[in-house]
Amino acid sequence: MTNQTAAGNTPVVDGTGVRFTLFHDTRGPVVVEIARSTLRRIFQARSDAPDDLLDAYVNHQAPIHQVATVKVPSDGMLLLADGDFASTPPNPSHS
Repeated sequence: MTNQTAAGNTPVVDGTGVRFTLFHDTRGPVVVEIARSTLRRIFQARSDAPDDLLDAYVNHQAPIHQVATVKVPSDGMLLLADGDFASTPPNPSHS
């Protein structure tokens, strides 16, 4: 079994963070949400405004997807929080 994923639909901001879909090669679509607080603390979103949260997600999409790929559940939704990124520092070169 491989552990390949591909990004799905356009990410959306909901009441608790940014939600997106990854398509896992063997498990199918997995809905992933990264917490608003994680986008603020770990990925330096400027505020809780939807545009700022989406900017932080887009600017750090690679490490967010990398962690989500490793943590893909066998079913259900995956919620990513601060502790999931303890060893994945943000990329300081984002704009």
